[in-house]
Amino acid sequence: MNYTTSKKLIKNTKNFLYISYYSFFHKLFKRKGIFYGWGRKTSGLNAIKLAKKHNTSFILLEDGFIRSLGLGVDNSPSFSLVEDNVGIYYDATYPSKLENILNYYDFDSDEKLMNDAKKAIKLIVKYHISKYNNSLDIKKNYFNKNTDNVLVITQTAGDSSLKFGMLENFSTDDMIKDAIKENPNSDIYLKIHPDVLSGKKKADIDINNLDKKVILIQENINPISLLKNFNKVYTKTSGMGFEALLVGCECICYGMPYYAGWGITKDKVKCDRRKRTLTLEEIFGAAYILYTKYYNPYSMKKSDIIDTILTIVKLRVVRD
Repeated sequence: MNYTTSKKLIKNTKNFLYISYYSFFHKLFKRKGIFYGWGRKTSGLNAIKLAKKHNTSFILLEDGFIRSLGLGVDNSPSFSLVEDNVGIYYDATYPSKLENILNYYDFDSDEKLMNDAKKAIKLIVKYHISKYNNSLDIKKNYFNKNTDNVLVITQTAGDSSLKFGMLENFSTDDMIKDAIKENPNSDIYLKIHPDVLSGKKKADIDINNLDKKVILIQENINPISLLKNFNKVYTKTSGMGFEALLVGCECICYGMPYYAGWGITKDKVKCDRRKRTLTLEEIFGAAYILYTKYYNPYSMKKSDIIDTILTIVKLRVVRD
């Protein structure tokens, strides 16, 4: 049996998994099974604790990297889910299933995985597919085409990846100062997270006290279409940093997101567990394909990354 202490988790993962609520009855009769929880949230910590208590196993869950048409906070149905029986991908202080895949998987022998990864990346870049897919592309005349553009990516206050991302006290202000100093001939832009723009969450910086040299992007713009206008990005642990790599940007990381430490980013911190040099396609294949489970909430069928991308493209066109 699969158990969890979170009724919300059961509701949010019903398309992917069958999980029962771990009630007083189960506790009374000391029922064993696999305990499920959400990342480093309370349910995740409970899952680890119960698995240890009953000498069984746990699995931690999180949204996949291509989640939905709309925002998760607006209850848009999910296309993807990651399952991790080691840790969770955004916690760089501890190993995870994804990190183990990246360290040890034989990518050279898996031709299908590499072909699928390359195909998916091309589709993502072509159709501007991101974690959330409810925002419009950037207007063609938004930027000065004669200027090299640099982007600083903010995150939401309390983001778990910030807490567990090995930041060593780096702040968004530090990134902004470095971006200005290291790129004197560039325009420096600051991107606000969509959950902040929607009013659901707070930013990790006070936007009222920005350096005058920084240009604030407050519109809810599709990330891929936005990133195509930049040469370099600065981020702590944002998934948007990996999307920047997909479109050819240089990426400087002040924390240790899952895609850092493998040779494709410029890193301000180091994770000694990460021992290999990998390609962009290998990291993509590990994270977006091997580590992620897909389900199409509109056709109500198990899915894969290609079907997910094409479904989002189709539904987005219909809605537009």
